[in-house]
Amino acid sequence: MTEDKAKKDLTGFVDWVNAIKTIQFKLNQIGEEYGVSFDSHLILKLIEEKQAITPGQLAKEIGGGAPKTSRKINTLYRKGLITKEFGTPDDQRRVSLAVTDKGREVLALVGQAYEDWYANHIDEILEINGKLKY
Repeated sequence: MTEDKAKKDLTGFVDWVNAIKTIQFKLNQIGEEYGVSFDSHLILKLIEEKQAITPGQLAKEIGGGAPKTSRKINTLYRKGLITKEFGTPDDQRRVSLAVTDKGREVLALVGQAYEDWYANHIDEILEINGKLKY
């Protein structure tokens, strides 16, 4: 690969990353209207899908590390979007996470808002995706 080609590829990649960050910023703005960030929405959705997932399992799923995951869990818990269920017959120390009715309502509202935004910006998203050559 020539130096000019490498620079061009790097510039294209940087442009793509910046475009993705812009999309994530907008998705965060949409989610914040309902009290959750885009990341928190994804975590809430994962807890709903996995049902009774533990904090450790959640950390592995999202790859964010235990401290970061714990902070996000506590934020969702304080907002009443998830519950923490302590103890099982086998292990009283075990904590399981579950989405509350309020959490399911937020998931539905934010999910619809994301779908609406996506439908209005699909061409832009496809253009951004096309900038990255695999």
